[in-house]
Amino acid sequence: MSNLEKFIAELTKQYAALYESDPATYSMAKARYSPAALAEKMAMGLKKRDANKDGKGIKRTCKTLGVKHTYSAIETYLA
Repeated sequence: MSNLEKFIAELTKQYAALYESDPATYSMAKARYSPAALAEKMAMGLKKRDANKDGKGIKRTCKTLGVKHTYSAIETYLA
C-alpha cells in the first residue's frame, strides 16, 4: 500500500468518525460526499497544496500516521 493509499484510508476513517461525532460541523460535507470521496478529494488537494490542512480530519490523520502537520511534510509523504 502506498503512502497516498494509507493517507486516504486513515482520512476516510477520520471523516467517518467526525460525521458521527460532530454532525453540525460536517453536515454540508456529509450531504455532498461520502467519507471516502471526501478523503480522496482532500488528499489530492493536499498533494497539490490546493486544500486546507487545518481541519480535524487532516490533523488526526497526520498524528496517526506520524506525519508532521505542515504542507511540506504532507506533500513529501503523499509523493
